Amino acid sequence: MNRKTSGTRQGERTPGRPCGDSNIRERLLEVALREFSTHGFRGVSVTVIAKEAGATPAMIHYYFGNKQDLYEAVLQHALGPILAQLEAARSDPPVDEDLLPRFIQGYMRLLAENPAVPSLIVRDVLSPGGQMRETFLKGFASRGGSGVRDLVKRAQKLGKLRADLDPDLATLSLLSMAVFPFVGQPIAGQVLDYSLAPERIEVLAEHTLNLFYKGAST
Repeated sequence: MNRKTSGTRQGERTPGRPCGDSNIRERLLEVALREFSTHGFRGVSVTVIAKEAGATPAMIHYYFGNKQDLYEAVLQHALGPILAQLEAARSDPPVDEDLLPRFIQGYMRLLAENPAVPSLIVRDVLSPGGQMRETFLKGFASRGGSGVRDLVKRAQKLGKLRADLDPDLATLSLLSMAVFPFVGQPIAGQVLDYSLAPERIEVLAEHTLNLFYKGAST
């Protein structure tokens, strides 16, 4: 949980606020993402994360709270922007515009730019007994899944997708097509010839959307 410092003059140090590098919070998030994705929630300590970031455990406590709060902050830092775009599109959609392609393209770009995120989710969310499954489900998956389903329904109303498709199953199919190349990359990447380099993601996203829309078109 991020500690707010409103009500103080710029540059003034509040009681208990750590001195030093103003980028320490970003470094802690970067290192935590790497360590959690490599070793899992149980496999890494805040002491290790702090040391790798050139900080102290007290700084993690100040900026985030406990270890679980840090994990949630890592997910929010990585996935928050695309979820915010999704929620904005749901609340105030442009007239007669199908927003589903724009979201899928942005989501796939985000995964390409943050390659540790799929590994993070596989380790602590999808694996049996995943430590952070409930946290991810309530804080991220439920928001994202329902948001994409709303975009699918909107595309159906606009006549871009068949009206007889089940929106939940259509959403499942589309998200599976968009996410599996990243989650399955350690194996599929060695068998199939595709690239997850950021400059190639537009090609992959276009293929995914073409396959989905042509298979589900009116």
